[in-house]
Amino acid sequence: MVKGSESVRAWVNLQQAHRVVQAVLEGRLQAETNLSWPEFEVLWRLQLATDEPLLMSDIAEQLIGSPSGITRMADRLQRDGLIVRETPADNRRVVHARLTPRGEAVLTRARKVFAEALGEAFSTHLSESDVAALRRLMRRLLEANGAWVESRCDPNFAASGGPSVRATAPAKPVRRGTR
Repeated sequence: MVKGSESVRAWVNLQQAHRVVQAVLEGRLQAETNLSWPEFEVLWRLQLATDEPLLMSDIAEQLIGSPSGITRMADRLQRDGLIVRETPADNRRVVHARLTPRGEAVLTRARKVFAEALGEAFSTHLSESDVAALRRLMRRLLEANGAWVESRCDPNFAASGGPSVRATAPAKPVRRGTR
């Protein structure tokens, strides 16, 4: 076990790395697709749920978000025509969400932007063994703190058929886009 100042330095660097990479991802998604990071992740997780629509409560749990915050976000996504929410007649307390064809199209574009941005800010700087080691370490930390939930921490993003994230060429100038 690492003690004292090295633990603090490692934690500070982890936070800094997260903020830097997250800022790149969010900036590119917003500029090129007009999606925030949480909106992008909601759409992607809805795409992964191909068998049936997701419950809004499941989305909140997967994103570690408040149900009311997820509801407000879903309001915006539905207003923009990216998702639909349905309440089964036999259980009015349940709300399902699924992507619309427009949501699928926006998500396809957003996943390409995400893959490019992640490649530029993260993947090009790490080897495959670095990424595997980082995943093991993050899982160990999450499990030790009782926060590893398979559906949230290890979603099968590769199964949703999008671009793989690998080293890419340097960033092109950012274009302002719309959904």
